[in-house]
Amino acid sequence: NANASTIINDVTDTSVEPTQAMKTKTLNILHQSSFLMVISMSMVMFSPLPSLTRHFASSTSVGAAAAAAATVTSSSPQARAVKILSILSAVSAAIELFLSPLIGILIDSFGRKRPSILLHVLVTCANLGVVLFPGVWSVCVSRMINVVVGGFLVIVSNAVIADLFATTTDNNNSNGSEDENNYKNSSKNDMGSVLGRHAAFISLGFLFGSIAGGRLTEYGSERAAYSAALLFSVLATLNVALRMMDSLKLMNRRDATFGKWNGDTLRKTFLEAPLSSVQLLFHYGSHMRTLALLLMLQSAPIFMGDVGQVFAREEWGLEPKDFANFVALFGILGIVSNISLPLILQSFGLRNFSLFAIASSLLIPVTILFTDSYRYIILAGCLGLYGGTQKVGTSTVMTSLATESGIPQGQVQGEKASMLALLKISMPLVYSALYLKGKAWSSGSSDGMSNTAAVGLDFLTEKIGRKLPYVLNIVLGICAFGVTWQNL
Repeated sequence: NANASTIINDVTDTSVEPTQAMKTKTLNILHQSSFLMVISMSMVMFSPLPSLTRHFASSTSVGAAAAAAATVTSSSPQARAVKILSILSAVSAAIELFLSPLIGILIDSFGRKRPSILLHVLVTCANLGVVLFPGVWSVCVSRMINVVVGGFLVIVSNAVIADLFATTTDNNNSNGSEDENNYKNSSKNDMGSVLGRHAAFISLGFLFGSIAGGRLTEYGSERAAYSAALLFSVLATLNVALRMMDSLKLMNRRDATFGKWNGDTLRKTFLEAPLSSVQLLFHYGSHMRTLALLLMLQSAPIFMGDVGQVFAREEWGLEPKDFANFVALFGILGIVSNISLPLILQSFGLRNFSLFAIASSLLIPVTILFTDSYRYIILAGCLGLYGGTQKVGTSTVMTSLATESGIPQGQVQGEKASMLALLKISMPLVYSALYLKGKAWSSGSSDGMSNTAAVGLDFLTEKIGRKLPYVLNIVLGICAFGVTWQNL
């Protein structure tokens, strides 16, 4: 039947420019599917730690006294669970580093829809595995698949949005360079607005899913949370399979432009994957290199790892539940900023908004540097709520530049994801080292120094000390502002 033909063969008229109605329908389906899939993933985001701890505890029948002693050792069930999850995080980031370029080639060769269906099915099967066979292995496999596939779906989503907006700049006749520039700027603003709206759906899905998942985890079995996650992942899969049309025109697919995708291409891309993480810096010219560096400057603070939570506990006395509420508040602020982003972009323009967003992102680390009260941090977060949207302008210009240069969008998005995966591996180590160095520095002695020097050193260690990670964020933000001012 027609539906089966659309699912299997992806039979859509992708040889013509999509109409506004087709764009709107495709974007709505993309937003809906991302919203449902993020709910599914966030529902089980916090389940692995209690699940693994419970399984390890139940498998250790050692008597009450021995069990009590084990809770304070490094071999306690919770310590083992944390260690395994840390290993899974590192392995997942390495997988993203190697496979993101392959995903880019895949979606450039076979279109956006079929790989997207495959990724949705993988998440669904992972959730189903835990529901049917709850245990350490099924939880670990599900965790890894959810993390890795989540990154891959971002590649697909960005490529779809780029297909619908970036490609139109070359398909319209202009009446002069001024008209052409106005049209391109308008197209970039539209793309930035859509990226912001898509981020709002993702933030809303994460907020809803994490709250619901926290409640379901309290039932004492992972089946409840993973069953709910299974339901939402099935809905997302069906939405993509039955309703979405492929946004990549047949004549723009890699087979038509770069030759057939085969085993040699697969092996070469896999072996060159580590180099792909820096491809944007060296392979596409100075403008793309500048944009890639800017994206790295803006993205680095996201990968602080557990330093933020440790800092909140030790400096502000926030317990895990309080910290979760703290994060939820910033999630709500993110939703508000992304929903209002289209209106702000129309008023500011892409460049001015990017500068404004970067300046807003500096409010939190600067406030942390000069105060020890988390209530002031909340106030700074409210005033700088657009700080989380600072990458929209960079991503939009990078996508448009790739289209104008004839670079396949899947390839660019895959290489960008690989580059960010490299940050995901390296930056938690940098932030952890800075935090530990700051603690050692703040507990150091100023003996043997003159009174003036000792007072100065004590002042610096009191003001900075453990706050070194946020000093780095300030430096990164200032650099990002300068690069944006000169180049965006």
